[in-house]
Amino acid sequence: MKILYAIQTTGNGHLARAQSIIPRLKKVADLDIITSGPKNDFLLEEKPINHYNGLTFFYTDSGAVNWLKTIFLNNYPRFIKEVLSCPIKKYDLIINDFEPVSAWSSLFKRVKCFELTNQYSMSLKNIPKPISYSRLVLFAIKYIIPSTLGYGYHYKKYADRIFFPIIRDKVRKLKITESNEIIIYLPTYSANKLIELIKQLPQDKKWTIFSPDTKSQQISGVNIEPLSEELFLKKFASCYGIVCAGGFATTSEAIFLGKPMLVVPVEAQIEQQFNAAALMKEGVTIIDRFSQKNLATISKWVDSPSIFKIDYKDESKEIVDTLINDYSNLN
Repeated sequence: MKILYAIQTTGNGHLARAQSIIPRLKKVADLDIITSGPKNDFLLEEKPINHYNGLTFFYTDSGAVNWLKTIFLNNYPRFIKEVLSCPIKKYDLIINDFEPVSAWSSLFKRVKCFELTNQYSMSLKNIPKPISYSRLVLFAIKYIIPSTLGYGYHYKKYADRIFFPIIRDKVRKLKITESNEIIIYLPTYSANKLIELIKQLPQDKKWTIFSPDTKSQQISGVNIEPLSEELFLKKFASCYGIVCAGGFATTSEAIFLGKPMLVVPVEAQIEQQFNAAALMKEGVTIIDRFSQKNLATISKWVDSPSIFKIDYKDESKEIVDTLINDYSNLN
């Protein structure tokens, strides 16, 4: 059996998941990998046979996907050329993690394509949803990846064909302790803005901000560190709590580690808004901005944070077995 595993390179979440899925797929099939999206320094253990431009995702200044621009300003002639040239006819099955080139090529060339991504979960009926969100954006996410069957990831199994989050081996192996340190990873906020508010919070905690494009320094008693996976994971394992955006990977890892979260979803980032709705249902503190207006809520969280913990088992083998079994049942 020949399988093509197609992966989106926007962010690190899709690629990080792939590290756990790839070894399982290699045990049951002759596997090739393709990627599409922006250049990414994340190194897969298995080198992709092709990288495509795919669809361009446009972003707002706050880091959210601008879906109107993404839908209407893409280079569709280039995309169509990539779709037509994608060599998927030689594969029995395409497994797709939000990668549009192979998905549309599968549709036109009638090759079975199974979607395997957390975005799939968003359109399911029983999923916790935010009070308000763009139906147009949800429609775009649902149909940007045409597929034969879909499977999702979520914090809980709210519906059929949903798997628990893939937790990286590096995170599973961490030794969990508890200090008085709170770590912050909000890359769309400047360190200075964060520090202005931190100075007004209870002073019995140590604060560390992870910020891209910076050097190690201390300002007003707050540590600022450049983003380093090794240091971040070390502090993640020992922290009192984490202030983070609503990305699926970081929040899932916090749940697995049993670390209290204060979640600040990126404005207009619909995936993060959906994640936040599910987390709020489980008692996680959610705020729209890390700002003065939410100072009382932030202070309360610092004093008495709630913990949402699930010891997620490794379902990577079950995921691959399910996909292969469903493929066999379709033939």
